[in-house]
Amino acid sequence: MGIRSALKKELMNLDALGLMTADDVRAYLNVHLKIARDKLSLISRFNTHHSQVQAGLPSTEKALKFERHRLFKDVVYPKAAVQKWLSQAS
Repeated sequence: MGIRSALKKELMNLDALGLMTADDVRAYLNVHLKIARDKLSLISRFNTHHSQVQAGLPSTEKALKFERHRLFKDVVYPKAAVQKWLSQAS
C-alpha cells in the first residue's frame, strides 16, 4: 500500500467503522482461503463486482453489500458483509 493510500485510509477511519477497502477485501480473501484455485476464483468475482459497482452498474454479487464513504465517496465494504459473502460463496 502506498503512502497516499495509507493516509487516505487513516483519514477515512475505516477500521473503527468496521469497513474495508477493495484492497482490504482482496487481502482478506487471500488470507482466509486455503486453496489457490478458490482464491483466484473469488478474487476474480470480487474484482468484477467492484468494477460494476464503481461504474454504477448492477452487480452480479447481490449478497455482497457495499456503501460509499460519505466524505471520499470511495466504495467500501462492511467487514461483516464480506465475511457473510465469503461463507456463502465457499
